[in-house]
Amino acid sequence: TGEVRMPSGKVAKPDITDNKDGTVTVRYAPTEAGLHEMDIRYDNMHIPGSPLQFYVDYVNSGHVTAYGPGLTHGVVNKPAVFTVNTKDAGEGGLSLAIEGPSKAEIGCTDNQ
Repeated sequence: TGEVRMPSGKVAKPDITDNKDGTVTVRYAPTEAGLHEMDIRYDNMHIPGSPLQFYVDYVNSGHVTAYGPGLTHGVVNKPAVFTVNTKDAGEGGLSLAIEGPSKAEIGCTDNQ
């Protein structure tokens, strides 16, 4: 189970998905900026590292888009190519994550 305490004192439940391999995926979409604290428990006991704290910053008014064939389908052991357009993103860094049943290698080329 999980619980997120927001800076205002409100409490939210993260989405926890059992990956059926001894791990879980935890997703939480923040609605407030500031310092948050998340408890993750198994059998009513904190997991190692819980509770954890994280900071949420205000989202800028920038705009990021992605397009290309790699976003709609992929082939095992073949690159799934797509483009991320950050031209109107505003300040900040770019991070990428690929989710799936196995580890994915990510290569990134700056087309600037």
